Amino acid sequence: MTNTMIIKHAEVIDPSAGKIQKRDLCILDGRFAGMPDRIGDIPVFDATGCYAAPGFVDSHVHVFENHAPISIPADQIGIRQGVHTVVDAGSTGVRDFDFFEKEIINRNSTDIRFFLNIARSGLCGGLSELADMDDLMTPEELSGFQKQHGSHIVGIKVRMSGSVVKENGIQPLVYARELSDKSGLPLMVHIGNQPPKLHEVLDLLRQGDIVTHCFHGKAGGIPDYPREFVSAASRGVRFDVGHGSASFSSDTVPRAMGIYPVDFSISTDLYSRNFKSPVGSLMDTMTKFLPYGFTVEDLVRRVTDLPRKFLGLSPAAIKLGEPADLTIFRINQGIKELVDSEGKAISVTRYFEPVAAIMKGKKVWSNEF
Repeated sequence: MTNTMIIKHAEVIDPSAGKIQKRDLCILDGRFAGMPDRIGDIPVFDATGCYAAPGFVDSHVHVFENHAPISIPADQIGIRQGVHTVVDAGSTGVRDFDFFEKEIINRNSTDIRFFLNIARSGLCGGLSELADMDDLMTPEELSGFQKQHGSHIVGIKVRMSGSVVKENGIQPLVYARELSDKSGLPLMVHIGNQPPKLHEVLDLLRQGDIVTHCFHGKAGGIPDYPREFVSAASRGVRFDVGHGSASFSSDTVPRAMGIYPVDFSISTDLYSRNFKSPVGSLMDTMTKFLPYGFTVEDLVRRVTDLPRKFLGLSPAAIKLGEPADLTIFRINQGIKELVDSEGKAISVTRYFEPVAAIMKGKKVWSNEF
């Protein structure tokens, strides 16, 4: 009965409705079920003081360890931090995907999806992967890849920073736009240091495409292009945090949201160099939004329902008959000192802490639960 249990006294979050309700949960054979008349020998776990939510999603990480030099083990930042699904954002291209599937997807407990890098070599050949237009995958390569590996791919990744594109400017994104239109896959576009300028990037994006690093504090960010930002958001372009080492400014959040209250997803851009600081974890990144007045249930929505919608995954739900995938966490009271990507202190008086991860009714990781 490893995938059968009863969880008592949990604060259950329905992210689609934005509600929290204290109740018991019954899981039978890996699915949510009605409470039995007799508990018998079913394992019972007391979740007093804890929240239960659909499995968390981190939609921007780098986990191609031993191949892409900045990567980190998927389970370290995934299931062992209560995060069910992580999405590798372009560490691999078509050239090395067989290794990624064999060594990363198949050898971790965390559910791993990915954005395929437009460059054949992904990040495995360095961090200026769009400097050589001859290394970009062809439409034929992408079509064949989709047919063979379509179940885990969620889109195409393009990193549009000056250090990545070098002399090619906006041209890699123009080409990626063509690939996206032919394949039906959305783009995830990294924004950062110019060139190209942000307005050039936003003008090429369409409904369903995702802008990551949306709250960076570098010159030429969203606050410098309010008209283009509002236009993109209004036509269905999506926005994602992608914290990272240099891409989250706590000052940019209120400036951007003051221009247009975009419904952004929360992700970390976690990799080996930023794991300890400044990012830490998905729950640390969520915590950094509490001082702005976001509620717990809204922040949970931004790591469950919203990214799943962005990524084309099935909706998150705690409903009878659905697979029992849960993130168990608590909100601790006390001072915790965090920082943004620019080293600015973020002092909080309450913070998210992972407690357990349950996948298809099986407790696959627990801190204490």
